Amino acid sequence: MDLEGFRGELRQRKIRPAYLFVGDQDLLKVDALEELRRAAGGERATVRSFFGSAKAREILEAQQNLSLLDPVAAIVIRQASKLAKAEVEELAENLDSVGGGPTIVFWDEKLDKRIKLFERIARTGAEIEFGAPRDSDLRGWIGGEARRLGHPIEPRAVAELVELVGADLLGLRSTLERLSIAVGHGATIGEDAVVEHVASSRSHAIYELQDAISTRAAAKAVGVFRQLVDEGGEPPALVGALVAQIRRLLLAREAAGGNLPALLGVSPGRVRYVVEAAKRFSPAHLRRAIDELADIDVASKTGRGDSVAALEEWLVGFCGTARPGEGRHVGGR
Repeated sequence: MDLEGFRGELRQRKIRPAYLFVGDQDLLKVDALEELRRAAGGERATVRSFFGSAKAREILEAQQNLSLLDPVAAIVIRQASKLAKAEVEELAENLDSVGGGPTIVFWDEKLDKRIKLFERIARTGAEIEFGAPRDSDLRGWIGGEARRLGHPIEPRAVAELVELVGADLLGLRSTLERLSIAVGHGATIGEDAVVEHVASSRSHAIYELQDAISTRAAAKAVGVFRQLVDEGGEPPALVGALVAQIRRLLLAREAAGGNLPALLGVSPGRVRYVVEAAKRFSPAHLRRAIDELADIDVASKTGRGDSVAALEEWLVGFCGTARPGEGRHVGGR
């Protein structure tokens, strides 16, 4: 079932016993869950949330909660792919026997339909995939969000936002909200405003990330990395920024004389900072880090594994406490 079909059923007050919410656009899932809550229970109703570590018994007890004082309209299980096999089996055995309770939403980017419970729900037509709109639909969505915030937006500004942020709707909404504050109430959002307030802040955050890994500030590096991802930064681009800085450190570690500002690609005032930062790492450590980032880059471009999680783990490992020459593998590998 597509999103419009789901909304059509809600308008008819057709609520299915269970749904699969799949796809990578969590913002659309949040909006759909809110529509489901209102359709199933009205404004006073609530949503009970669980994660993949939950026990089936806890979920089933919540599913039988018919309290008039605290009505539950829906139960959502986030990271549902992490549910233990025994818990999935217990849910499958008991869901049919529980009548009249709130609907259950199994929420994750992907759910394995070889698992009987998920296959059964999907077969009923209750699987909804939440993917980002494309091309004109995406541009229309951006325009609609801008109008919701009280702003006209120029077509070139829309194109620039897509170029800088990509198709992640959560990142686009967050960016538009920041632009709304920056340009002022009711003002038109133009291309210049996007370049000034989005492109420059993205570049500044990348510099912060590069500086954080140079000083082995793991917490700061992870924080800035998460900010960049939330704002639509794509793993291949972030890998490129990290590799560029590590190569700079490696050059500073091994270069003997020469025109260091040109060699390192930094201003003369930054040369001493880079050279001092490079002393925190051995050349072998830096070369190994480049190899590991290359592996992550290949995995991200071929869809193998969670590249965001791999990069975050890499950052923690690279900024760890090992000293140059200790032979520690980056990321603990």
